[in-house]
Amino acid sequence: MSEVKIVAAAEAALTKLTSLNKKGEYEKQVNDLQWVLASFKNDGNPEGVFEKVAEAQTVLADLKAQKPRSVAKKLMDQLTEALA
Repeated sequence: MSEVKIVAAAEAALTKLTSLNKKGEYEKQVNDLQWVLASFKNDGNPEGVFEKVAEAQTVLADLKAQKPRSVAKKLMDQLTEALA
């Protein structure tokens, strides 16, 4: 579990969820990821980042199941690898 990988995955998930958040349906996930990334930069504890990336992975996997072209396989692979 590399801190560099999990932070990169969190930033990628944040970017994707922000772009999908046109109607505010992903507002909670966007806010949570922003908060844990800022918290990690302050205290260096990646525990919250892992938790929120796992939540984002679940949300994005559900979205991909409904609309396969909306979430890239590369992003899903990045999230899975970072959480491994």
